[in-house]
Formats: sequence, structure tokens, C-alpha cells
Amino acid sequence: MKVLHTADLHLNAVNPERWEALDQLVALAAREQVDLFLVAGDLFDRNIEAETLRGRLRASLANYSMKTVILPGNHDYLSYRSGLYFGENVYVINSWTEPLDFCGLSIWGLPYEKLDGEMLAGRLQEVGSRMDKRRRNILLFHGELLDAFYSTRDVGEEGNRRYMPAYLSTFSSLPVEYVLAGHFHANYQGWELGEERLFIYPGSPVSITTRETGKRAVNLIVANNRPLEIALDTFYYEDLTVDLDPFNSENPLSIIEGCLRQIHPLAKILLTVRGLYDGSRLGLSESELAAGIKKVAGERLAGAVLENFTDVRHVLEDDLFKAFLDKLDREDYPEQGKIRIRELAIKAFRVVKACS
Repeated sequence: MKVLHTADLHLNAVNPERWEALDQLVALAAREQVDLFLVAGDLFDRNIEAETLRGRLRASLANYSMKTVILPGNHDYLSYRSGLYFGENVYVINSWTEPLDFCGLSIWGLPYEKLDGEMLAGRLQEVGSRMDKRRRNILLFHGELLDAFYSTRDVGEEGNRRYMPAYLSTFSSLPVEYVLAGHFHANYQGWELGEERLFIYPGSPVSITTRETGKRAVNLIVANNRPLEIALDTFYYEDLTVDLDPFNSENPLSIIEGCLRQIHPLAKILLTVRGLYDGSRLGLSESELAAGIKKVAGERLAGAVLENFTDVRHVLEDDLFKAFLDKLDREDYPEQGKIRIRELAIKAFRVVKACS
């Protein structure tokens, strides 16, 4: 038995990279001969998209024999109530009272509801009381694990509102082998529920917002083995910070270009260029450097570059500062110490020049 677990695709009509991610997940499932493809909430970005895009979803899943199980999430839960048809091998968990029994597994789910923590804890206990302890039980959940160290930035664009918040201890008391969850976009994370029992967030399989940085992943479960985090070649955002050094003779644009070559071509770059540089030696004013950065990054740049750099040629060309550097070079200090002293000296000279 093989199970592929993902969540938070947020399919819509304007972001083709999300459909490309779905196609990659389905192709991976076919290669791995997956029996169950589980989507733990927010397959669609909004309720209306389940209505307008379900034909496209059926086409994406049509050529594969695996069973697809969808759990309604907070973004799309209203859309499943009317019994929309998503495909012959697609099952939507619309009730928490009965499991889907599949090849010796009981797949339970909590369709999204506006439940606070106390109500959710009670609901989970009710679900647990219905589970057959002799069977292998899996629970799909779309909500917030309060034991996890994350911020509201890690769950998409939800603001500060709580969505089905629960503690790990509540799940630990249930007779489940896995809690396979969604709603946490940031990255793949797992927690122990007990001996050989796990709670897993796979993270979003494609970056939905600029806060979801780094390569995306999916969760693959093979019977009698630990779950595997499988890296995906899907669209994602990557943070890149370039620190400039006024004593480095290399052109900053060449440095940035070299860094970009090391990042996967599917990634969009969240670029920060910071520090000090010698504009006279490099022949670059601050405006020319800013323009050059945008040209070098081109279409790979995600939004505006964060420009936190300063041309300090007026300090480096000062005769008194040059004399100070000559004296510092003759001193028997460790190299890291000299670097720190130069930084402090530049800072001091900038203050003096600003006030003179």
C-alpha cells in the first residue's frame, strides 16, 4: 500500500504553476504506483473555483487508476456540499462520522467547520470513539497544530484568525496511525504521536505566497516504512541576500549573477542586496547599481528588489581614512579583527562627513 499526501494547492484559473504542480504530483503517484492520493484541504483557492474548474480537475486525474480523496479546507469547504462530481475515482470526505474503507485502511476526515479549540477537541474525541482499534486508521485534518512553532505568515493569507486549532495531545489519544494534515504552508514537518505514529504537515507543493520559500515537497507513505519527504520540481520562491564589501574588487552585479546561477530555474527570487561598496572603483553609482541588479535578475525577480546598499566612495577616498587603513594594515591583528575595525571606522567617518 502506497499513499501520497499533499494539501494547499489552491487551484485557480490565473496561476498555471499550481496546475503544473498537480500534474507533477499525479505523475509521481503513477511512477510510484500509489494507491491513495490524499489532499488534506484547500485543493481550490475559493469555493467558486470548484464549480468552474472541476472539469479541468477531472481531466488531470482521468488517466490514473489511484483513488483520490479530498478533504474540504477553509478556502473551499462550501463548494463540496452540493455533491459536485470530480471524477470516477475521486472521493470527497463530507462527513466526520463515517470513514472511507480502502484496502484495509480506514480513512477518516474532519471537513472544515468554524470550530474553536474546545469544540474541536470534543469532535476529535467523538471521531476517536467511532474508530475500530483493530484497523489501521488515518485521519485527514485541515487546521492549526498549536504545539507547532509557526507564525500566521506560515499558513497562507489568513491573517490572525484561528482555523480549527488543536493540540498534539488531543490527537495522541486517538487510535490513529497517522494524522495527515494541511493548512501549514511553510514546509514539511512531522511530530510523534506515539510509537510509530505521526502527525505530518507536507507544506504546500507549490509556493502560494512569497512567504513560502525553498523547494516544495510531498509526503509519501509506504507500508511498514517511515514516511518520506519527496522534493518536487515545482514553482517556489527563494530568498537571496547578497552582502557587499567595499574592499572586494569584484563587481556586485557579477556576484549576484553567480548566485542566481546556483538557484533552480523554476524559482522566483526574493532579492536583498545590502552593505557598502566602492562606487568609484567599480564605476557604479547607486542608481546604476539598482538598475543593473534589476537587469541581471530579469524575470526571475519576484517583485521589487530590497535595496539596502550604500556607495561609500566619499569615505574611501578621504586622505585621513586612507592613512588610517595604512596604519591598520601594519598592525598585527587577526584578519577578522581588522575587518571589524574597518567596518567601525567607515561608520564613524560617514557620521563625521554627514555632520561636516
